[in-house]
Amino acid sequence: MTDDLNAELARRLDDEQRMATALVELERRPGHVLLAGITPTGLTAQQWAVASDALARLWQDFAIYRGVLAAARDEAEPAALHRLLREPSVEVGRTVVERRLTGDVERVETLTLEQLSARMEAAFRVVDEVVEACGALHGAFLTGLAPLAERLGAARALAAELGAGVGELAVLTAKVDDLDRTCAADPLSLAGQPPAEVLAALAAEIAEVSARLGAIAAVRDGWDATVAGLEAALGMLADLGEQERQARALAAERIAGPPLTAPPDRLPALRQRLATLSGPVGWPARAAGLDALHRAVDEAERELRAAHALAAGLLERRAELRGRFESFRAKATRLGHAEEPDLLRIDGDVRRLLWSRPCDLAAATRALLDYQRLLQQVAGQGRTA
Repeated sequence: MTDDLNAELARRLDDEQRMATALVELERRPGHVLLAGITPTGLTAQQWAVASDALARLWQDFAIYRGVLAAARDEAEPAALHRLLREPSVEVGRTVVERRLTGDVERVETLTLEQLSARMEAAFRVVDEVVEACGALHGAFLTGLAPLAERLGAARALAAELGAGVGELAVLTAKVDDLDRTCAADPLSLAGQPPAEVLAALAAEIAEVSARLGAIAAVRDGWDATVAGLEAALGMLADLGEQERQARALAAERIAGPPLTAPPDRLPALRQRLATLSGPVGWPARAAGLDALHRAVDEAERELRAAHALAAGLLERRAELRGRFESFRAKATRLGHAEEPDLLRIDGDVRRLLWSRPCDLAAATRALLDYQRLLQQVAGQGRTA
């Protein structure tokens, strides 16, 4: 029996050392350091109130536990040692249940050493859960917020350089600051919000604004080269406009039909816009004006190219019809039908229509189809014969 008690005492003394180490380490963990150094708010304040009470009781119970083991270590009487280690002899509280003239009547709460150990273990779990959650949430958000704050600072500085508005940046700064304050004082309220997702969403918003500012800065840095490029583009438009006018005039001379509509002459207005491009104050306005001018130049180019293609297409259609006509005549000659009277008659009509100025493309197309049909008919009769 004595050997069993001595073995149990040795085990309890080992447990005492491990408990002491665990309690010291608990108070050194980042979550506890944070909670001990702030005035928590919200959900964190509520849960820390419960956990801090549990921690205080845990230390009190540990002191009682150590006192019992100290007494047991000095106890040589087996019966007394048995009472200390195994019986409900550990006093953990007194409560006055009745006050009398002769003295207060108290109720004394006693536990076994095993029950006291179990009570401490339960209290430790309560404290550990809160401390661990606070430390993890605070660390995860704080680590991610620092670079976001740096990016916002750089974006604000660039916006000031460019004369850009800071409305979006102010909203994002407020979001980061609010999250930072929450992270510092009420980290447990952030539970259920995955740090990576929250921070990634903020980072994406900041990146979008930063990218727009970067694009404006690029416009500023490349301003002279861009303006020179636009001047060259307007010169190209002038050349393209002359080409379109010549193609339209040639089509009007050589192709019969309603006159082609001239595209609007946008070049003077575009030159005026280029001349006043540096007028707006602030690079965002200049960048917007530059982008609008680029789009206007592109649109003017599309209009000129479309008009040129329309005029050139009429001449190309005449050339195509002439080529088909020569192909049909060669076929008629090869088949020995070129001198057929009806073919000769239509041959003259087609040649007159396609080589006259202006050329009636619709009439020439109909005449060419008549020639093709007649050739097919004559060739078919020849094979039958």
